[in-house]
Amino acid sequence: MRKKLQIGVIGSAGTEEYNFDKPNIKMFTAAEEIGRELAKNSAIVINGGKGGVMEAVGRGAKSAGGIVAAEIAGLGRGESNDFVDIEVITGDSAFRGPSQLVGMSDGIISIGGGAGTLQELCVAYRMSKPVVLVTGFGGWTDRVAELDFLDERRTAKFFIAKSPRTAVKLLLNMLKCKEGEKS
Repeated sequence: MRKKLQIGVIGSAGTEEYNFDKPNIKMFTAAEEIGRELAKNSAIVINGGKGGVMEAVGRGAKSAGGIVAAEIAGLGRGESNDFVDIEVITGDSAFRGPSQLVGMSDGIISIGGGAGTLQELCVAYRMSKPVVLVTGFGGWTDRVAELDFLDERRTAKFFIAKSPRTAVKLLLNMLKCKEGEKS
């Protein structure tokens, strides 16, 4: 039996971490579309369970009948947003468990993001996970998009998408090709 794909969506947190003058509504709308597209393609959404991109992608996934799992930094359950079905507790509130989130994911979609997103992108690179960067919303996603690789090892290339639908389609196609290579 083939298991469902688990796709990590990383990006800007919400007001629990940032003091926004103006939240980037366009970015959160795009994240919601990513979640909806992933659910329509029977993928399980993995994220950090907080606000911002994480909440928006969860909202989108749930609106299409999807499943959302979150890596929760902290010591107990019940700390995630209302769209999370499954909480994976790291017990580590300082480091935030990016290795766990990335490790749970077959591939990553990144949009916007601060230092936590950069940390997750570095872990994905080191783990050779396929990563699609949805550009045009700022943050570390757009900065990293200017590079082909993070270092001289050229471990994994980042792929760029200009829209949520293109990002999902690109990542799912890469994973299908990868799965075909294993067969």
